[in-house]
Amino acid sequence: MKRVYLIKEIAAEFELVANRLSETEVATVASVVELEPQHLAEIAKRAQKLTGPKNVKLKTVIDKSLLAGIIIRIIEEFGALFIKARICPSKGGDRFQL
Repeated sequence: MKRVYLIKEIAAEFELVANRLSETEVATVASVVELEPQHLAEIAKRAQKLTGPKNVKLKTVIDKSLLAGIIIRIIEEFGALFIKARICPSKGGDRFQL
C-alpha cells in the first residue's frame, strides 16, 4: 500500500515501451477549443506523413492562451518537431493548412 504513488510512473513507462514496440508516435495537439473528429483525423494523417511511423496517437490539450489555430508537438527519439497550423475555410468545409 505504501507504493500506490508509483502507479502513475509505472503506467507512463508502460505506455512509452508499448508505443516504441508498436512503432507509435505520440503527438500533442493544442487548440483553443475542442477539435472535431474529422479535424483530428486530418491532423493524424499529416503527422504520420511527417514522422514516418506506422501509427500516430493524438493527445489533445485545450490551451486558452492561443488566439487561433493549433500547435502540434511531436517528440521523437532525437528531438522535437513543432508544427503550427491554421484552419482555412474552403468549399468542402474547414481544412487545416500546415
